[in-house]
This record gives sequence, C-alpha cells and structure tokens, in this order.
Amino acid sequence: MSKWDFLYGIQKSYDTGLEIKEDSAEIINKKTDEKISVFEERYNRDKAGTDADCEYIVCFATQHRHFDDLCDVDEYVRQILDDEVLPVEFYKDGKARFGGELSGAIPDELSPRFLAAYFGLAADQLTGFEYEIRSWSGKHDVKRRKAE
Repeated sequence: MSKWDFLYGIQKSYDTGLEIKEDSAEIINKKTDEKISVFEERYNRDKAGTDADCEYIVCFATQHRHFDDLCDVDEYVRQILDDEVLPVEFYKDGKARFGGELSGAIPDELSPRFLAAYFGLAADQLTGFEYEIRSWSGKHDVKRRKAE
C-alpha cells in the first residue's frame, strides 16, 4: 500500500489525471492542464540516517500549504478541486508581493474593497497593486487587474 493511494479515489471522483512518484504526486485537470502538486519532505535525520520528521506540501497556482497528516492533504486537495479554496496573488510593479487564498462565502463579483477587507487591509493599502485569482474549474479565475 502506497502513501499516495488516497489520490486514486480523488482521481476517480473528480476525473483527473494523476502522476505518482515516490516522493511526490501531481493531480492534473484534464480540461485546463492546471496541476496540484503534493510533495513529501523528510528532514531532521538522526545519527542512524532515519528521517525523524515528515511533512507534506500541497501547491496550487501561486499558493502552497504544509501539512503533517495525509488526511489533511486529502481534505485540502478536495477543497481546491471543489473551488472552495481560491489562490489570490497581489502584484506591484509587475512583481508578486503577497498572496493568500480565499475560502468560505466568496461573492460572485470580487471587488478590491472586498479583497482588502478579507486580508485585513484598508482599501487604500492596495493602491498601485494588481491582483489575480485562480480556481481549479476556471470559472472563478480573475485575470490580473488593478485593485483600485
């Protein structure tokens, strides 16, 4: 039994492509070629060369999150696939400056004022910034636009 076996259930439920390697896996959107990457990272080797700690990193679009447990990885990947988690990235002068993810009750029309409040900023703090939002399905994608 492989640590990545849970991904076969995701592949079947969501009709995705799937590439599995020993320390990583990619879930592939057959319609858009978007990818969710999952990596296993081991560190803190003891004197015998045994890995003492392990974490899993899930990457989608401009964001990534770290997990200690594959059950949490499974849950987070499904949230991405269900468009319950949307990566958002803010740019200034053409460079990525900060980002995060939207989740929960997301309005159909995302305004700069909503984004500022969501990230705990005053609307004027986004002056000069642009933002971009990505979703697994593509229906919530926002191409880079001014946040003013």
